[in-house]
Amino acid sequence: MLSRIEVRNFAIIQSLALDWSNGMTVITGETGAGKSIVIDALGLALGERADASSVYPGASQAEVVASFELQEQSAAAKWLSENELEEEGECILRRVIAKEGRSKCFINGRSATLSQLKTIGSLLVDIHGQHAHQSLLKNREQLNLLDRFAGHANLLENVKEKAMLIKQIEKRKLLLEEQKLARDAKRDLLVYQVEELEEANPQQAVLDSLEQEHKKAATSQDRLQLAEESRLWLDGEANEACLPSLARTIEKVSQLKSLDPKVENLLEILIQSEGLLQEARDELSHYIDRLEVDPETLLHLDQQLGQFHDLARKHHVSLAQLPQHFVFLKEELAQLEADDSELEAIETEHKAAIESYRETAAKLSNSRKKIAKSLQDEVSESLQILAMDGGRFEIQLSPIDDSFPATGLESIEFLVSANPGQPLQALGKVASGGELSRISLAIAVITAKQQLVPTLIFDEVDVGIGGGTAEVVGRLLEQLSADRQVICVTHQPQVASCGRNHLIASKTKMANSTTTQMKNLNSEERVQEIGRMLGGLNISEKTLTHAREMLGV
Repeated sequence: MLSRIEVRNFAIIQSLALDWSNGMTVITGETGAGKSIVIDALGLALGERADASSVYPGASQAEVVASFELQEQSAAAKWLSENELEEEGECILRRVIAKEGRSKCFINGRSATLSQLKTIGSLLVDIHGQHAHQSLLKNREQLNLLDRFAGHANLLENVKEKAMLIKQIEKRKLLLEEQKLARDAKRDLLVYQVEELEEANPQQAVLDSLEQEHKKAATSQDRLQLAEESRLWLDGEANEACLPSLARTIEKVSQLKSLDPKVENLLEILIQSEGLLQEARDELSHYIDRLEVDPETLLHLDQQLGQFHDLARKHHVSLAQLPQHFVFLKEELAQLEADDSELEAIETEHKAAIESYRETAAKLSNSRKKIAKSLQDEVSESLQILAMDGGRFEIQLSPIDDSFPATGLESIEFLVSANPGQPLQALGKVASGGELSRISLAIAVITAKQQLVPTLIFDEVDVGIGGGTAEVVGRLLEQLSADRQVICVTHQPQVASCGRNHLIASKTKMANSTTTQMKNLNSEERVQEIGRMLGGLNISEKTLTHAREMLGV
C-alpha cells in the first residue's frame, strides 16, 4: 500500500509530505483548494505524462517521491525481483521533472525507464479519475474495462500477438506476391527465349558442325576449280601438261639408254615418277567425282548460320557465347520455378496463423461472454441501491467485420434502462449526468473488487450524487477498504464520513505566490469539516450534531 508521498514544487504545492494509513482515507476541502493535486502528483510517480507547466513558478524542477509497503508474494514484489530492482519490503518511486520538460525516473534509487515506472505503477495503484464516467461512453474503454474485470490479460495479449503475426505474414505474403508477378513476367520472357533457342538448338557441337559444313559448301567451287586445273596440269591436252611431257622425256631417255647404259637409273626414276603422277591424277579424278557443288545447300547453310548470328545479336552475346547463354537461361528459368515454393510455404503458414488466431480469439470471446453476464448482473444489482430502482444494465457484444482485430472478434456496447419499462439503449443516449456517475461508480467499485492492486484511488467519482445515494456510495467504498487501501477525493459529506482517515486540502495565498497544504484531521476537526460540507460557511450547532451523528462520535 501507499505509505508516504513527498511533493516538491509541483503545480501549486511547494512542499508537502504525507503519511498514509490502510483502510479508507478521504480527502476534502473547499472547491479549488487543490484536493486532486496530490493525486495528480502521485500519477506522475506512477508514470503518467509529465508537463513542464506543472513545475512550481520560479522552481527549476518538480519532484515527487512515493513510498509503498509491499507484501512478499505480491505481483509488484515479484516484478521488482525479476528486474533486479527489489528493496526488502518496500518500493520507492521517484520522478523529477525539469522546467524544460525533461523527466527522470527512479525505482528504489536506481535509474529506470518511464515504461518500467508505468509497469510497476500499474501493479501498485489503480486510479479511477473524476472523468471516468466520460470515458465510459467510449466503446474502446468499455471493452478495456470488461477485459480488466475478466482478468484474462494473457489471453488478450495472445490474441494481439497472433493478430500481429497474421499482419506480418500478410505483409511478407504481399511482398512475395509482388515478387511473383515480377517473376511471372520474367518467366514468360524466359520461356519464350528458351523455347526459341531450343528450337534453334545452339549446342556447341551443332554450331561447330554447321560452321564446318558451311565452310565446305562455301569453298566447293574453288576446290573444284583447283582440282580440275591440277588434273589438267598432270594430264591435259596442252603441251605443258606434266604426264605427256614426262612420257616424251621417258621416250628420249630410253633412246639415250640405248646409246649409254649409264642412264638406266635415271630412266627408272622417270618411270617411277610417271606412275606416281598417274596415281595422283587418278586421286584427283576421284576427288572431283565426289565433290558436290550445290548452291541451294550453301543457301540453306547460310540461312541456318544467319539464324544463329541473329539470336546471338538478339541476346547481346557473341556466337561463341550463345550455347553457354542458352544453358544460363534454362538454369534461370528453373530457379524461377523453384522460387514459387516460398510463396506456397507462406500460404500454408498464413492458413495456420489464421486458424490459431481464431481458436484463441474464440476462447477470448467465450471468456468475455461469461464475464459480461456476471458484470451486468452485478451492476444492475448495484443500481437498485444507487437510487435507480428498476434500472437495468446490459453488455452487448457484437461481431465485427475486421478480419483479424488485435482486440478480438467483437465490439462492445454498454446498454442501460434507467427506469422500469424503458427499453435498453446506449449508455450515452439515456443516462443523465447523475445517472452516468452512479453507473460509473458502480462499475468502478465492482471491477475494483477483482483487481489485485493494493491501493485504489477514487478521484471525485461521486460527482452528481447526493443524499442517501451518496451514503450508499460511501458504504460501498468503506466495504471495499476492508482488504485494501482506498483513497477517495470527495465533495460529499456522506462519503467523507465513511473514511477511517481524513485529510483536508487548503490553499494559502501570499503576496506573490499560492500554495496548497494538506493535514490529517483529528476527531473534532473532522466534525468541523463534515459540518462545513453539510452547512457551508454558517455552521450551526444543529449541523455539527448532524456531523457527529454521521461520524458516530
